[in-house]
Amino acid sequence: MQRVWRTVTGFYRVCARGTGKQLIFEADGDRWEFLELMRECCRDARVTIVAWCLMGDHVDLVLLDYEDEMSAAMQRLLLTYARRFNKRTGRTGHLFRDRFERRSLDTDWQVMEAVRSVHANPQEAGIALIERYPWSSFDEYLWAYDNDMTRGFSDPSCVLELFGSAEGFIAHSLSTPDGCEPALCDMKETEWERHAFAEKLAKGLGVPLHVVKAAPSAQRNIVILGLHDAGLTVRQIERYTGIGKSTVSRIVRACARTAVRSDGNMV
Repeated sequence: MQRVWRTVTGFYRVCARGTGKQLIFEADGDRWEFLELMRECCRDARVTIVAWCLMGDHVDLVLLDYEDEMSAAMQRLLLTYARRFNKRTGRTGHLFRDRFERRSLDTDWQVMEAVRSVHANPQEAGIALIERYPWSSFDEYLWAYDNDMTRGFSDPSCVLELFGSAEGFIAHSLSTPDGCEPALCDMKETEWERHAFAEKLAKGLGVPLHVVKAAPSAQRNIVILGLHDAGLTVRQIERYTGIGKSTVSRIVRACARTAVRSDGNMV
């Protein structure tokens, strides 16, 4: 990684990506574990978490580091999480790219834009509206403006005055660099909400969504048919479970043929 000279403000935009677009979170439990570990590593290194967003294959952060301890904190965080993730999932090899990305933020405007951009990750990816995505610090800023600093994983207090008020923060966060309306402003249901619904349904059928692919065929088929009956498309089931489209289609078609035969026998 090239040397990044320390910024006079102490603020940095930091991004850690899965190697080869590897998914770094398989379930909500992974995300909670990463957040708790992130808080511990940054607190021990006296690095302030200003803003954060967890995406499927990367983590985007704004950090405040006056003591030049950020590299050590990030290395500990990524290595520790990768070891735990690999042990839990049975995978081997690097989970993250060898080097995380960081960029100095040298003006107030750059800090404000970095916070906005971090929170805009899910919207720009077409996953969810900024204000409806649960895995970012967006809500923590609103709590902070209400003087509730007891919840969450970030400490927005050092940048709140840049936005002026909660209304100013929201207006800046929901704006776009080119002044256009957000692309997802009319979405009735977000991709995230569909995925969360699928996770809840799969658990209700006895198999967590992220292990459906490895489940015995009878259990796997029950979950696939349950998801399909609930209105999810074959492509959505493929995306959420990791089971190939041809396999999902075969299971759905086999169930449909069985139902037709049963109806015919009843006539």
